[in-house]
Amino acid sequence: MPTLSLQKLQNESARIVTGLTRSVSLDNLFNECGWQTLKGRRESQKLSFMYKASHGIVPSYISDLIPPTVGETNQYTLRNNEKIRCPAVRTAVSRNSCIPAGIQLWNNLDPNIRNINTFNSFKLSIRNKYSPAYVPAYYLKGNRSLSVIHARLRNNCSDLHLDLFNNSIGEHPYCTCSTEIENAEHYFLKCTNFINQRVTLFNATRKFHPLNINTLLFGNSQLSIEENSVIFESVHEFIKQTKRFA
Repeated sequence: MPTLSLQKLQNESARIVTGLTRSVSLDNLFNECGWQTLKGRRESQKLSFMYKASHGIVPSYISDLIPPTVGETNQYTLRNNEKIRCPAVRTAVSRNSCIPAGIQLWNNLDPNIRNINTFNSFKLSIRNKYSPAYVPAYYLKGNRSLSVIHARLRNNCSDLHLDLFNNSIGEHPYCTCSTEIENAEHYFLKCTNFINQRVTLFNATRKFHPLNINTLLFGNSQLSIEENSVIFESVHEFIKQTKRFA
């Protein structure tokens, strides 16, 4: 299966898992589910291969396939002496193959990282760039349909009027209660249509006050998983009671 088709398949799988819509950027989509993209996997594997080939960790018949550095073929001292010469390629398929693409990634890497002494340390140094986003455990708790609505509110792709308007679906961004814009903050903290439900939400989360929209949507990193779970369960109950997304 072509690479592009595989990536599209992974993108669609991530949308199914998270419940997010196509209006959400791929970066936010994969941050929400905590997956590493196929592109990220390929690049990290190519860099690992280049490290091994450049440091003699692979058999010679493999390392011999790597072209020399600029410094090895030039008598002058240049700024890019440590970079590997890219082989000439004629097609996009060749350019994206392991060695040409790996050399391009390797040359763009920080020299301090390229010269790390051990392979394990090298892998650790590139982990931050290619590792998937951390997904808090409390994102996964609760009723599936309510969790999906919560995730859509976090990523601005819900049925709130502002989200619909920004995604070219709704005609206006205003709430039915007034002329105020209906965003997540208005829905949870201000809308006069849901006063009683809001009182219940505030009572259930009293010990975590003062609340703000970021805490309601993303949790609070200063709180424990159990405490954040209480907040998220209360948010889900608020969503359920308002019947705004029924």
